[in-house]
Amino acid sequence: MRLHPCIANDILRINEVCGVRDMGLFNSKSHPNHSLSIIARNCKVVGDIELEGDIQIDGFGEGNITQANAVVISASGHFRGTIHAKHITVNGLVEGQCDADAIDILSQGKMKGVLNTEQLTIEKGGLLAGENRATLSTDTVVPLADQTRVEAKQNKDKKPTPPSSKQS
Repeated sequence: MRLHPCIANDILRINEVCGVRDMGLFNSKSHPNHSLSIIARNCKVVGDIELEGDIQIDGFGEGNITQANAVVISASGHFRGTIHAKHITVNGLVEGQCDADAIDILSQGKMKGVLNTEQLTIEKGGLLAGENRATLSTDTVVPLADQTRVEAKQNKDKKPTPPSSKQS
């Protein structure tokens, strides 16, 4: 079986995302904790999908995808709805909301909607038409109050300068 070059590239990409080192997509030894589901080209799925593994959309999907490990929208893929996953790769079209630890928009990818992620990558040619509501860890936030106290202390330690005397 020969794969279209775009689909072959997307399969390589999902292998990379999922940590699979060979083309054994359906070999349980290659990645025993995650199975791969594929919505094939010219296939339309409408409804909610809940899975613990990985999914690749080469056709059309509409609804909600939840609890996924990795979601890949291939160059021929189109998804409309909400995606909750650990990692999302967009090389086709996504319309809706994406919530993930990491989101990659590849060179042919188009995302229309809202992203919620800590890590966003957009390759040259990729498009985000919407907004990214970055979800930052509170560990990386530096309180401004500490800086304000330092500046106040520095101003307090300065010796006052005598007022200038004006001659009339």
